[in-house]
Amino acid sequence: MKFLNALSAALLVAGLGYGGPAAAMPTSDMPQAGPGLLVQVRGCHGDPQRHFVPQFGRTEWHVHRRPDCRPVRVRPPIQVRDCHRDVRRHFLPRYGNVPHRHIGPNCRVRVYSRFDPHRPRPPSCIQIGPIRYCEY
Repeated sequence: MKFLNALSAALLVAGLGYGGPAAAMPTSDMPQAGPGLLVQVRGCHGDPQRHFVPQFGRTEWHVHRRPDCRPVRVRPPIQVRDCHRDVRRHFLPRYGNVPHRHIGPNCRVRVYSRFDPHRPRPPSCIQIGPIRYCEY
């Protein structure tokens, strides 16, 4: 057992010691903005994204113009409402990941819960796989 511990320690030291001086080690291809300052680059994207832009000095919705990758301010993209009438399960900001459907002209949310045999039967129930959901 002592031999294995000594061998492990020797291999660890050999692995850490190999590589030469830090100045000779290869670095990533991150651009530098001056002596020792690194600039975070998220890439030159053509779709609207919102993150910190050094040229603007703050977080903005923007795209990058080709070929020089210059940022250009844009309006935030319009969120398309998913107004489905059938019961689906996905994330809703106020409710979480719940089974629901949308009703009415303004797409109000109607949440469905697991069927509870002790409660009076509601007017609307559905079966998703082995689980029964009802509108309470």
